[in-house]
Amino acid sequence: MLILSETGDMTVTIEEWRESGTSLAVIVDSIEGAIYRVSVLIDGLEHRLLDVDGKTFQRKSVTHVREALQGVAVENMTLRHSSAYDEMIGQGCRERPNTMQVPLAKEPGQV
Repeated sequence: MLILSETGDMTVTIEEWRESGTSLAVIVDSIEGAIYRVSVLIDGLEHRLLDVDGKTFQRKSVTHVREALQGVAVENMTLRHSSAYDEMIGQGCRERPNTMQVPLAKEPGQV
């Protein structure tokens, strides 16, 4: 069982996750082309994942994310990309964000 700190900061370190053995759903946000930032779902809430140095867990590719998550219990992975295209072409605000979510394989080398 993953025990979260009582500070309510909505973050979890990769070491806390690894030590807990808890299987978590992973969300990989695609940001600015070559930045992939990771968060995890705990009890239905999204928590930012922190690396061993205490900084936000991010990598330069989905492959690098998968490789770095070897050794932790991953329930499933989703790639999420939010597009600013509507804003760039002058469209008005939408009721829902222009976001695409795609399931990812957990293991490196898989699609």
